[in-house]
Amino acid sequence: MACRFPCRRPADQPPPLEGEIVDGRPTPTYVLAWVCDPTTFYRNLGGGTLGEVDDRNFIDVVSHKWEAIPGFGLALAPLPYPGPDGNFYLIAMFNRSKANHLTRVCDVTTDPLIQAARVSMGVNLDSSLEGTLMWYRWPLHWLHAEERERRKERLAWLQSGSQGSGPTLVSVH
Repeated sequence: MACRFPCRRPADQPPPLEGEIVDGRPTPTYVLAWVCDPTTFYRNLGGGTLGEVDDRNFIDVVSHKWEAIPGFGLALAPLPYPGPDGNFYLIAMFNRSKANHLTRVCDVTTDPLIQAARVSMGVNLDSSLEGTLMWYRWPLHWLHAEERERRKERLAWLQSGSQGSGPTLVSVH
């Protein structure tokens, strides 16, 4: 049986609106986000008149770039979130009514809000990030459980003395 509210969903399979009742349960919050490591994120944001970007000023830089894009207020601003797995989750939108997510994800490559988030977070400078665009259940606490499970599998494999290719490592995104 498929999970009612999976931890990840493809970008083209948006979740219902947050709070909408599905099989007797309210739909949790999801975020549409790209995932990248901090070095890539800082590199993509930096340069130009904004100077070097690091963990002290990345929010300011994203906000500065967002303010330069007319037509969207702060309520729809993107959110770069440092996840518990060491990656940044570059959030373009939530599954909330204000974002109109069901309409916007019909074309993630040209939607103005998603494109504005791409530009303000530097995603437009690295095409390899497009493959990470997915819906992620929010908050990201479930990442801790996945990492614990991967560690248990690696430990069991090491303790078994097995020779071979080792446990299958699963990508977080």
